[in-house]
Formats: sequence, structure tokens, C-alpha cells
Amino acid sequence: MEKPMSSNFCVAVHGLVYLYHSRSTVSSEELAKHICTNPARVRKVMLMLKKQGLVLTREGKDGGYSCLPETGEISLKHIAEAVEMHFAESFRTGKGCPGMEAKAVAFPDMAELDVDCLNATGMAQVMQELYEQMDALCMERLSRITVEDLEKRLKNQKCGRK
Repeated sequence: MEKPMSSNFCVAVHGLVYLYHSRSTVSSEELAKHICTNPARVRKVMLMLKKQGLVLTREGKDGGYSCLPETGEISLKHIAEAVEMHFAESFRTGKGCPGMEAKAVAFPDMAELDVDCLNATGMAQVMQELYEQMDALCMERLSRITVEDLEKRLKNQKCGRK
């Protein structure tokens, strides 16, 4: 079963923060150990980041992943876009409104009916717009949080535990 996109976002953020903190080339095995996932998953997500120019890769015995000089300035919005994250799942998932798929299967002629009901005829569009607005709000907030911000928060948490 495919992992939800939200886990790609989590792996990507965790990986970039770790690379930024380590400032070295790190193998997928080492990243996987620190992210608590498997190396194949790390490679899949890091490939998505590489395609968007958010991570460097090096092949060979000492190969792996490393951060760019400007990684600290990368916003979480950039990461979310790189892994095609949608925070408010909408009709792009094909799920639609609960019950509508069952009605379409049980009553195939329903599409031809002239339904004079505000909920039946307009709810899908209203919900789609709502999901898009929620997603835009999440992305706007993430545009103000950087990899460096998260690394600083982690350092502060670690210092506070001593």
C-alpha cells in the first residue's frame, strides 16, 4: 500500500533538517536510521527533492545526500511543493462527498436526473473551494518557516532537556 503524501512531507522535512544540521554527505541508510524509516523510502523522497533542486546527491562508495549552502533558507512550503503535498485532501483524491459514489453505482441513471436540491447540485464545488482555501492557508503559513527555523527549535529543545 502506498504511503500517504503526508508521510513524504515528514520524511522530506526530517531529511533536510538532518542534512542541514550534519553539514556532510549522508547515505540513505544513515538518513533512514535517523528518520526511523527504510532506506528505499528515503531514496524515493530524496529523489523528489533532488528533482526540485533542494538536495545534492553524490554517487559512489562515499556517496549520499547533502544540503545546499542555502538549505537553511528553504521554506517548508518549497518542501511541500516538491513532494506534492496537499494538507486539506479534496476531490483531487477522487473521494468526493461521502455517499455520492455509492449513489452513482447504485443509481447509474441519477446523473441524468434533474435534481432540484442545493446540497446535491452545489456541495461538491463548495467543498472543493473550501479544501483549496485550507490548503492555501497551510502553504502560506509554511512559507514563513524554514529548515533553519526547525533546526534551531530542535537545538533549543535539546538544550532544555539537560
